[in-house]
This record gives sequence, structure tokens and C-alpha cells, in this order.
Amino acid sequence: MSCVFVANFAQLTLARIATAVGEAGCMPPTYSLLGDYFPEPAQRTRAMTVYMLSGPLAALVSFTVGGWLNDHYGWRMTFFFVGIPGLFAAALVKLTIREPRLHQHRAGSAHHTAPRTATVLNSLWQRRSARNLSVALILLYTMGNGLGPWYAAFMIRSHGMSTAELGLWLGLLFSSGGLVGVCLGGYVVSRWFAGDARGQLRFSAAAVAALVPSFLVFLLAQDRYWALVALLPLLVAFSVFLGPTFALLQQLVNDEMRATALAIVMLFANLIGTGIGAQVVGALSDLLFPVLGSDSLRYAMLAMSLVALWAAYHFWQAGKTVKADLAVAC
Repeated sequence: MSCVFVANFAQLTLARIATAVGEAGCMPPTYSLLGDYFPEPAQRTRAMTVYMLSGPLAALVSFTVGGWLNDHYGWRMTFFFVGIPGLFAAALVKLTIREPRLHQHRAGSAHHTAPRTATVLNSLWQRRSARNLSVALILLYTMGNGLGPWYAAFMIRSHGMSTAELGLWLGLLFSSGGLVGVCLGGYVVSRWFAGDARGQLRFSAAAVAALVPSFLVFLLAQDRYWALVALLPLLVAFSVFLGPTFALLQQLVNDEMRATALAIVMLFANLIGTGIGAQVVGALSDLLFPVLGSDSLRYAMLAMSLVALWAAYHFWQAGKTVKADLAVAC
């Protein structure tokens, strides 16, 4: 909402920082609460999958409504309008969500002390599967956050689409692709890899590696509608590993470390991904512009997509030691 009063770039930066602070404080406790409400691994994977559906559903609203609002009221009022539901969501969380461990600690006689951040960081680093899984997530968020701001710019620049038309298309594609990917990942893991953490990670590695050919088809398509059609399997592959991966990461650390472990991973993911990802794509596009002209963004995005292969490697490596690390964590 603060964007309504922004008058220059510095103020816009501060407003974005304030928004990020609020977002950063949400994810770690939310993931930890899911682990408390659903302590069994199979339950936790399904619960995480359902929770991950919020992303594609939000994309449906944000892209379609946001594109329409931008065309009719401008970007400032669009930011203002889309911020209003957050106030209602905050009130709903306050009135309905309870901390299970708080009641458990009151009922028990033992005193529970939250672990130090250095202890949690050391635990993540010492367990090879947790370390590889953390690196894979950081790389994927770097790629995802790096490419995220450029999808619309690419379609507008390379295919001449308007924001209203593009908002509708991207809203439908991001929501449907995300929904299918998240549900597919949860189903496959529950159906074929239940109790097989190594198999889950190998499945995630294959899905992440598939992002590269998906990006090739999307970015190199010459027709706008073929490019949009190609975007769907890309978004499915980008979502299929989410639920199983975050559920498994929780199992690799002790219960009292879950929120801090996720906070550490997401801190690095956002510092690196949001901090440099989009800037790298933009800088590379500028660098390539004298040679490639209007196609420079196309190939800058394609270069960033290769990070998926690096992330897939770490998923595969995590699978080699995950059984031993889970035994230690349990």
C-alpha cells in the first residue's frame, strides 16, 4: 500500500524492503506450524502440498486482476488494492491459528530452549543431504526470482502483447501450471515414493532438470500462442518438487530447529535470488543487446535457466546420503 505515496526510486526501494520484511517473517513459522499439526512424514507431505496450492491460486488472482487494474487505474492504485486482502488475512490468522508446542510446553515439565542460529546452521551444513537440498533450493529461488520479473517483459517485447491480455494469459497459466505441478508432485511422491526419501529426491532432480528443455521451447518459440502453450509444462515442472522438498527438509532437522532452518535457507535464497537474480538477467540482456537487439532478453533468460541443471545436481547428491541423515535426525 505504501507504493501509493512513492515519489522516487529510493522510496520505491524502501517500500519494497518493508514488504519483504513482512513476507520474510511469514514463511518459516508457517512451515514449522505445518510440521507441528502434521507430525507424520506422509501427512506432512500432503499438508505441504495443499499449502503450496496457495501460490498458483494467488497467481490466478494477481495476474488477471492485476493486469486489469493496471490498465484502468495505474500501477500505484493496483498495489494499493491488492494489499487490502492482506489485512483481512492477518486478522484471520490472529483469530484462528494456535501454536501447538506452546500448549505442549505448558502441559509438560521440561523447559525447551530455542536453539541458536549458529547451531541450526551447523546442523544444516554437517548433514550432507540437508546441505545439498539447501543449496538446490537457493539456486532454484535465484533462477525463479531472477526470471520472474521478466516473463511479462519478454512477452511484451518479443511478442507484442498488452498488459491486460498478458495478465489474463499469465494468470491462467501460472495458476493452472502451479496447481497441476503441486498436485502431481504430491501424488507421485505419496503413490510411488512414500517412505523412499532417495526416490523423492531423484524424482525432484529429474523434474528440475526438465526445466531447461522447457525453457528452450518457451523462449525460442516464434509465435506468441505457441510460447504461451509451452509455458504450461515449464510451470508444472517448476512446481512439482515444492511440497515434497520442503516436507523433507523439515525431517532432516530436529523439531525445534524447523523454523530457524527454513529461515536460514530462505534468507540466502532471497538475498541471492531476489538480490542479484533479476539484475543478472537485466545486465546480461543489456550486454547482449548490441549483438542480438530485441532478442537479447530472450537469450539472457535462456542463460539463467541453465542454473536448473546445477540445482538438479544437488538434488541428486542429496539422495545419496538422505537415508543416513534421516536416521540421525530421528
